[in-house]
Amino acid sequence: MNNKLFVYPFENYLYKGFMLDKLIYSPSVLELFLTNDNDSGIKISFDWFHTFRVVDEGDVIKMLNKFNGEMILGIYTLVDSEYLEWFHEQSVGIHLDGNITHYMVVTVNDVIEILSSEKPVISKI
Repeated sequence: MNNKLFVYPFENYLYKGFMLDKLIYSPSVLELFLTNDNDSGIKISFDWFHTFRVVDEGDVIKMLNKFNGEMILGIYTLVDSEYLEWFHEQSVGIHLDGNITHYMVVTVNDVIEILSSEKPVISKI
């Protein structure tokens, strides 16, 4: 897998200094609450997702090197990703006909990856 990284457009929200404040997981819904030192924040909601993982940004050194410094704070989509390939292997390919996108949210302290069939809803909080 080659992991091609694309910036995800999200309606002019300034994405400076955001940290993961809270993550709420319930069946079929994932909500990420991000805040910064200016007390501003955004909520990123996935109404249908298949899997997610959260990793401390200091523990993804190989991933950072793979993207040659491209991966900075923000929201991205990945094409041809190893995580999506792993998911299809684990689910024995039952979702191959689905339109699953690999999203990655990079904050000051965490990298959150989500495989979802729906686009996220992003709003100010």
